[in-house]
This record gives sequence, structure tokens and C-alpha cells, in this order.
Amino acid sequence: MKFKILLLTFFGLFITACQELPPEAYLIDKYKIQGKVYIDDKIKNQCKGTLFIIVRKGSSPQPLAVKRSLHPDFPYDFTITPADVLMPERANEFEGELILMARISKSGSPMPQKGDCESDALVVNAGDKDIKLLIKNIVK
Repeated sequence: MKFKILLLTFFGLFITACQELPPEAYLIDKYKIQGKVYIDDKIKNQCKGTLFIIVRKGSSPQPLAVKRSLHPDFPYDFTITPADVLMPERANEFEGELILMARISKSGSPMPQKGDCESDALVVNAGDKDIKLLIKNIVK
């Protein structure tokens, strides 16, 4: 009797574990970009506010994906994925070469304004890990 219960439990867990994930789940994990954001010590005291991690595709000025964090501690660990795309119909663009940058906004606006702090833009590939973004520029 115990053997039958154990066998039924095993098959129940096996069947549940073998269910397929939706296709988006594979893309999110496959194309996630991970790294850390640092602030240059020379401007650290001037950089307080909302952190935006911004991904663009090609030469488009419009962000493809954005991740926002209010008053983060640095260095800041980030992950940005196709799930962070601003317009779901553009999720398939979150692949290949992407442009990545970080900005600290004093006003909380994602648009750059005088006095905000930014990193240089980096060309990365979707799925890259251990990216280092250094915020070292002040928007003039």
C-alpha cells in the first residue's frame, strides 16, 4: 500500500514538473542582461535620485526597455530582460546588439535633465552578464 502511494506521488510530481513553459519564459532567461552600476567617487555626492537602466536598439533615441529603482545603494546589481520592454510588440527586438546605459535623475524623470548623472552608453549583446556601468558624467 505504501509503495502504491509513493509511486502515485512520484508520477504526479513527474507529470507536473514536465509541463512546458510558455515561449516568453525562455526568451526572458536567455536574453537577460546582468551587471552592476557604480558611481565615480568624484561625482558621488552630486548623484542622488532615481536610477534608470536604459536599453536602446540601434540608433533609435526611443528606449526599448527601462528598469527603475528609487534611491538605490551602490554598487547596484541589475537585471534587465525582455519583460522590461516598454511596448510589448517590440519584445522581439530585445536580442543581438543593444545599447545600455544608466542615469540617475534628480527629478525622477527618465528624460535627461541638467544636473542628472549618467554612464557612457555601452554596446552589449542580449544575454551578456557581468556588465559594469560607471556613472561618471553630469548632464549639462
